[in-house]
Amino acid sequence: MTLLLLGVLAFIDGTLCGFRAAAGRNPRLFLWNYYAASMRRGALVSVFTIVLFLGLGLVLRAFGGELVWASMTAAAAKLVFVYGIYATLVVAALGLYLSSSFDFGVLASVLVLGPFTLLRPVVILAGAAWVAATSDTLAAAGMAVSAGVVMANFERILTLGRPPWSGLEGHSR
Repeated sequence: MTLLLLGVLAFIDGTLCGFRAAAGRNPRLFLWNYYAASMRRGALVSVFTIVLFLGLGLVLRAFGGELVWASMTAAAAKLVFVYGIYATLVVAALGLYLSSSFDFGVLASVLVLGPFTLLRPVVILAGAAWVAATSDTLAAAGMAVSAGVVMANFERILTLGRPPWSGLEGHSR
């Protein structure tokens, strides 16, 4: 269950990273399709990343046995705790932002969504560092740090090979 929760958090984060990687890069007025395509790209890359790390974890389990697997699932539980708190606050702010009140939307954007977007890499890397420092095995520590580095740089990964003006040609890639 812990790995599923961590995967769901990574999937949602990757999907939102797709939106953030595209935000402000297209001057058109009607951007629903552009943002939807960017979010689909983020979701697809996040699924690939989740499968990659799950595969790596299974390889480490095959070589390290149940002790390594238990250590990695304990590390995943700690990550779910840290990232779950952060995600809960972000989802609550998004709910407030999407409410019908303009004032609540501005409040959520100014107090939570803006600052939390800036703090996202810090939260990810701090959570990964804490888990690495408290892990029982080097495999769990390495998985936590490597996953943290990948997720902290996820927006940059999504924009690799794509100039900032992509999508202005009349289609989105």
